[in-house]
Amino acid sequence: MKNTEDRHLPYWPAALNKKMAAAYCGISYELFTQMCPVKPISFTASAWGQRYLRQRLDEWLLSLDPNEAISAGSKKASEILESWDSWGTDSGRSKQPRNGAGGYPVIDDPSDPVKKWYDSLGFDPETMDEKDMSRLMSKAHDEWAATVPGSKLGKREIKALKYLASIGPAIKIHWRDVKDCGPDTEERLKIRGFIETFPQENYPDQIGYYMLTDEGFAASQESGT
Repeated sequence: MKNTEDRHLPYWPAALNKKMAAAYCGISYELFTQMCPVKPISFTASAWGQRYLRQRLDEWLLSLDPNEAISAGSKKASEILESWDSWGTDSGRSKQPRNGAGGYPVIDDPSDPVKKWYDSLGFDPETMDEKDMSRLMSKAHDEWAATVPGSKLGKREIKALKYLASIGPAIKIHWRDVKDCGPDTEERLKIRGFIETFPQENYPDQIGYYMLTDEGFAASQESGT
């Protein structure tokens, strides 16, 4: 059975940022934050350097599947395999896009999450390489960080501050005990000067503890937490 459906499947990198990971799973950013148990890997100490392995996301999604395994000899399974084979061999289609000068995939579809990510950074996969990507990501992070101080506290920031304030300032608290404090919230609070972070004992490259600062405690009182 030939698959005649005209579709375009996006290329997904092996490691995805949080927004791309949510899109890959087909759910909203908020729902992904609440539901996904997969922990990201960290390329840098910043939350901007965290990536979700696509393989782990696949394993999580499969664990949610209520369907029984399809027998390899069943008609349905053979039809599925045949349709995928035809998709890969149809004229004008390829399973993966071509790569640019720096090895990054070139995406033409403006609705593709990877293409949107490139455009948001000002990255051109045709001519740019890994150094350009690092430079642009660092620039984007600095521009974002500059908008945080003085901006309105988000709901998750307020919830995290409420819990930290209930313990008190200058007291180390394990990160697992602080609810609603994901990487983005954590970094926002740190940029504001409301928390300090400390590494784990056995993993010095990973954050293990938070500590509310005096400024953070004062902010928690002003925000009515």
